[in-house]
Amino acid sequence: MKFAVGRNRWAKFALGCIAGLMLAACSKTDTASSASESAAPAFQILAGSELRDLEPKFVEAAKSAGINVKLTYAGTLDIVDRVNAGEPFDAILPPSSAYPLLALKTKPLAYEKLFYSRVALGVKTAKAKSLGWATRAPTWAEVAKVAGAGKFAYAMTNPTSSNTGMSALFAVASAAVSKTENLQIADVDASVIKAFLAGQKLTAGSSGWLADAFVKAPDALDGMVNYEAVILRANDKLTDANRLTLVYPQDGVISADYPLMLLKQEQREAYTKLVAALKAPAFQRAAAAEHLRPSVAEVPLAAGLTASSVVELSFPNRLDVVDAVLSAYQGQWRRPSTSIFVLDVSGSMRGPRLDGMREALLALSGANVQTLAGRLSAFQSRERVFLVAFSNTVQSPVRVDFAQSDLGKARAEVSNYANALKADGGTAIYAALVQAEQLAASERQADPDRFISVLLLTDGENNAGPDFSGFRSRIQGQRVAPVFPIIFGEGNASEMAELAQLTGGRVFEGRKEALARVFKEIRGYQ
Repeated sequence: MKFAVGRNRWAKFALGCIAGLMLAACSKTDTASSASESAAPAFQILAGSELRDLEPKFVEAAKSAGINVKLTYAGTLDIVDRVNAGEPFDAILPPSSAYPLLALKTKPLAYEKLFYSRVALGVKTAKAKSLGWATRAPTWAEVAKVAGAGKFAYAMTNPTSSNTGMSALFAVASAAVSKTENLQIADVDASVIKAFLAGQKLTAGSSGWLADAFVKAPDALDGMVNYEAVILRANDKLTDANRLTLVYPQDGVISADYPLMLLKQEQREAYTKLVAALKAPAFQRAAAAEHLRPSVAEVPLAAGLTASSVVELSFPNRLDVVDAVLSAYQGQWRRPSTSIFVLDVSGSMRGPRLDGMREALLALSGANVQTLAGRLSAFQSRERVFLVAFSNTVQSPVRVDFAQSDLGKARAEVSNYANALKADGGTAIYAALVQAEQLAASERQADPDRFISVLLLTDGENNAGPDFSGFRSRIQGQRVAPVFPIIFGEGNASEMAELAQLTGGRVFEGRKEALARVFKEIRGYQ
């Protein structure tokens, strides 16, 4: 009996050991499997920036198909430039297939349209009624006439940075000559486009940021040009007095078709699975909840959208037309601008940081620029640039005027300035910003119609001159220029975010991106 009991105890012990070993093995297997899944290379997608709100649902749908996706965001022209430069993306998801199909050096291996959104006018309801647009849609020429007469002020993204502004610009150009397709350079009526652009009072490089800026300060504007989906999302945040009515000009619009474009053959299987998940009703309903038009018939449109047809205008089918129109927008048609660059040359900027800033300025000067996006982001004719360098003191501002008659001289001035920069001393951020705002006020007084903005690059915290609270008190209640700070080095991220919020600007991340790319992105807001 004693032997039997002992034997049972040993048996239980042995079974316990075996179970423990099995559990440990299972645990290790599960952990290894989990680690393997997390270590699997992500399916890299470069997408249009207005899709950020949809990212959680996008990632969830991909995960259901066993695909680990990583989304990076950029404007349409920049998407093409980055792929052509060899950045290793597996796929792109631009707002429209038109420009990438024209401009990509290597054409996509496959593409599937995921959802749609028309580029429309969002007009304050009272304004739409007073203009008669609530009952009868205007033509683009009628919109241009009203804008040119100062009776319609709107927000629109920069056509050289964002698909919405580019689509609207080509819609105006095409509709003005009654062409639904095959627009030629000789067809473009500059007078209609210039009248239309006279009403553009707020610009941006991103459709989402433009809508956010409108929501924060809608009083000075009558509406905005944007994707219908973005306009409807903005309406959810606006008061009744500022809510926007969707207006589709009767002679046509250009719609975004959001194609997922495969770039790498070895990712075709993952791409096929991902497309199936994104075309499934679950994800399409998520897209519809963001006011996008689903690409599958069984998912209904969200409230606020109508299924009624509109005239669809085609994007130009020639790169030389795109190049000519966008170049004319930047150099001739848009409102002139003043861009104030506030540049940290304190001792901590010495070395690679100063080299990066110098490279960024040289790119904006137009030196060694070969791509269309690079040329369009360089300083343009009718633009005035102020360069304000600071350390523990603020250097005298250098003014450079980009006159059409002598662009070469102006570009050389910026290049010489960049090459002569030296780093030394402390960091007087807000003393430099005070001077920048004084320059902005002077520019606005001399020409109220100019776009005026301030770019701030600093890699540290303020340690000389007035502090942030002093600067905030100084500008309280004043009309100031938007400041676009770049978070860089050991800069105070929370303070830079508050500065952008205070002035109506936007923070840009410079710690993981080359400064040349960040400077280029900010150009869409200037």
